Amino acid sequence: MVMAGAVINAFAIVNTCATVDHDCRVGVCVHVALGANVSGDVRVGRGSWIGVGAAVRQGASIGEGVAVVTDIAGGLTVVGVPARPLGGKAAPRHGQRLRSIARPLDQ
Repeated sequence: MVMAGAVINAFAIVNTCATVDHDCRVGVCVHVALGANVSGDVRVGRGSWIGVGAAVRQGASIGEGVAVVTDIAGGLTVVGVPARPLGGKAAPRHGQRLRSIARPLDQ
């Protein structure tokens, strides 16, 4: 179910029993899997995958090409495969490419 005010871009898939709430921006070629919940005001970057039953809380930002396999806390920015927090950085604006995914996050 896609709520009013959400924007779903071209070639994105929102599967059965998945929800995308108000004011979300879902990028091109994103897959929201079965039973996933994307809460309000979430930004999902191009080519990302939200896994089965995952919950992305309000205000989170997901970079490009990210694989979300667990729940993501509100206001958190995540990058990588699997999704990991991007420490010490402000949430990117929708469409901004995250250059830091090329460097290891644990260093």
